[in-house]
Amino acid sequence: MRVSDATYDTLKRLHSLTGVVPIGAFLLEHFFTNSHALESPAAFDRAAAFLSGLPYVTLIEAFGIWLPILFHMVLGIVIATSGQASMRGPRHSRHLHYLLQRATGLFLVVFIVFHTWSTRFNDAALSAPSLYEYVRHHLSNPAVFAFYVVGVVSACYHLGNGLFGFAIHWGLVTGERAQRRMGRFGLAFALVLSLVGINAMLAFVGRGINPFPKTHATEATVALPPAAGNR
Repeated sequence: MRVSDATYDTLKRLHSLTGVVPIGAFLLEHFFTNSHALESPAAFDRAAAFLSGLPYVTLIEAFGIWLPILFHMVLGIVIATSGQASMRGPRHSRHLHYLLQRATGLFLVVFIVFHTWSTRFNDAALSAPSLYEYVRHHLSNPAVFAFYVVGVVSACYHLGNGLFGFAIHWGLVTGERAQRRMGRFGLAFALVLSLVGINAMLAFVGRGINPFPKTHATEATVALPPAAGNR
């Protein structure tokens, strides 16, 4: 399906925008919430319960997460099959990233469906004593864990490389030198975010590294002394 050049440019801008906001923001929040598992199972369950208890959480999820993801997926398919994608795509040095962006996008469709079903609608998840215990059991399967590692890396790369596309399509970087720097930044961002996501997963199988462990000294400094009148 071929569209006009003006329509194609508009679709590309909308596609890159939804990939960063709100989908990219949701990915960051998701990793942040999962990273509570590095502190303790109870900390993760509290963080998850806080999100599920937000007012209008169903509307927030529908209009802030699922509809944007669906829109991004459909728009990506339209762009990829429009005919202009191959003619106006990145040249030589960016061609590999262009292909990886498409490949990770297709894989993420499968991954998101599996992840959503297994954590939200699976009977085992619904009957588990806690969300932490279910995720721990879920990721204890080596095949599932490996599948999630690929999913996390794919999502992080797709977002990191998507930041480059976002900056290009919205005119934030125009010069060749600035574009090269933005490309490097996107890859570095994807690498760091991948480590954060995988480390959070490792916390559920007892191998995560907590970069900011709480110490007794730190907890002692937080406690306030009793008021003078109560001594």
